[in-house]
Amino acid sequence: MDPQHVRYFLAVIDHGSINSAANAVGVAQPTISQAMRSLERELKTPLFHRIGRGMVPTSAGHALVGPARTILRDIATAAGSVPDAEGHLRGRVDIRAHPAVSTGMLPRAVAEFHRRHPKVRVTIGTMYDESRVASLLRNAVCEIVVIHLPLDDDPDDTAEPGLETLELGTQVYRVALPPDEDSPTEGTLRWDELDSPMVVVPQGTSHASRIFRAMSPRQQARPPAVVLQNREARLAFALAGVGPTWIEQSMTQVALERGGRVRTMEPPLPAPYGMVFEPDRLSPAAAAFVEVCRELVGQSSAGAGSGAGGGPSGQSAATNASPAGES
Repeated sequence: MDPQHVRYFLAVIDHGSINSAANAVGVAQPTISQAMRSLERELKTPLFHRIGRGMVPTSAGHALVGPARTILRDIATAAGSVPDAEGHLRGRVDIRAHPAVSTGMLPRAVAEFHRRHPKVRVTIGTMYDESRVASLLRNAVCEIVVIHLPLDDDPDDTAEPGLETLELGTQVYRVALPPDEDSPTEGTLRWDELDSPMVVVPQGTSHASRIFRAMSPRQQARPPAVVLQNREARLAFALAGVGPTWIEQSMTQVALERGGRVRTMEPPLPAPYGMVFEPDRLSPAAAAFVEVCRELVGQSSAGAGSGAGGGPSGQSAATNASPAGES
């Protein structure tokens, strides 16, 4: 099987049409079409349904996606296993991260990794649905994901076999309320006092489920004021008076400067976050990135000392914050 044909096949899968795939990989449209015909002849089965200008994978096409990504990942791993003439590690590290936990420890780790391994390219894509973690890793879409922990919604559940987690820090979520001249700008709020239709986004994280369970039955049953697909717009809607919304700690100052009010929930509901990966399938570059993260986590734990708000086993005291996330 020609690796280039495999690459073009995945481009069609990812972009939904021959034309978009050709634009994405920088080749002419007939090149993609010819590669798909060759691949279908070789496998003796159709891989796509042609619907208008779009391409919808057949059952055989769906079955090929995982192995195809593994083929390209294995090729990249083999190439990256050989250092360059100067002894530098080569290759790439593909990461998917939830926006709400994409700052804090993650950029620190990337900066340190680039310092040590300047020839390795790091790509970080966005993911919202944390239930897809195992699928992303097993289908070789990426080698590392950064999400809320624990991996399962129920921490007592058995983790996905073969997956390992490394806790990086703890996210803090607060409630941003519309401006009100008669109410203080900051303070605390008990969970049973949260009593208003909210500006929300579709739930896609285990921590979002825990937040929902912490609400009063009355608040759980209340329809939201609005459901936003654009997560970055939550604060703007709250400040316009639509309703309160959840924000990350880093957005507190922005909310206050724009006239909003911010409340810290009592009791607090911390949100650990970290990396998930398959240790036995990491490329040399990805394994080096994980090692850098382990070192930084250890340094954070040693510097913070006990009682610093880190994760279990004293792993990380870093507090992450980002302007995007789940409600």
